[in-house]
Amino acid sequence: MARASGCVACASIQVGSFLRSPARSSGLPAKVLVTGKDMALLIAPLPGHCRGGGDMDDNSARFSPATDDVFGRVAGRYDRLCDVFSLFIHRLWKDRMARRIAVERGRELIDLASGTGDIPLRLWRRLVRRGDAADWRIRVSDISPPMLAIAETRLSHAAARAEIMRLDACALDLPSGSAPLVSMAFGMKIVDRRRAMAEIYRVLEPGGVFLCLEASRIVIPGLHRLYLGYMDLCMPLIGRLATGGDASAYGYLLRGVHDFPDQKAFAAELESHGFVDVEWESLSLGIVALHRAVKPAP
Repeated sequence: MARASGCVACASIQVGSFLRSPARSSGLPAKVLVTGKDMALLIAPLPGHCRGGGDMDDNSARFSPATDDVFGRVAGRYDRLCDVFSLFIHRLWKDRMARRIAVERGRELIDLASGTGDIPLRLWRRLVRRGDAADWRIRVSDISPPMLAIAETRLSHAAARAEIMRLDACALDLPSGSAPLVSMAFGMKIVDRRRAMAEIYRVLEPGGVFLCLEASRIVIPGLHRLYLGYMDLCMPLIGRLATGGDASAYGYLLRGVHDFPDQKAFAAELESHGFVDVEWESLSLGIVALHRAVKPAP
């Protein structure tokens, strides 16, 4: 990984009201089902919003996941949408992130913006193959109830044990200094980055690690311009076909890809929020980057 130079919008719903059985701080967490009346609780309005305020410069996609239910509308097609947009390469990127999570010292993961559960599912399968899945506590979170329902189904089919939580990255209803490991894949561009990074920093324990997989910049400038041109030309057509004409389902992706900071600039943002030992790995020539940042110990 490259070293940096120098040196999630609502609170959680009260998950205790719908957890089938309480999670324990040690051992294997209880698997949580989200169905029936539990889903009604998940759909309830949350008390705050990750809007980015009047100045949306910190929200690359100019998008509010708390008020635009685009993910709920396309939840059943979301995985296909990712396959089509990335030509299936997103699977390799997420596998790389799961491998990186698995080698961290922490054994408790909070995955933010989990969507349909890709990262937790890939991590779980890796841990099962390695033989230490029972030592891990995995919490799966997203702001979209339909996405969480799909994540729960996928994890259940894989016999994975995880806690399902409705969280928004900008006002996490979690204790300060409680998380050894936080991950987020392709969610940072659709939230207020300043608020999300501040919240992630707050909930991490000293020495805790944040891993972020997100759109970035191809390291060859001319090639990056060609890539953006391809996205501008092809994404609207592909998006209409994949989403049944829901333009908002791919419009935010275009804005996010164009405006999200490059590898070095995002690393600097992480450092400005107090993170240290920031490093990154460019994947597929820099189409995306995997950043790792540490909350310093006292």
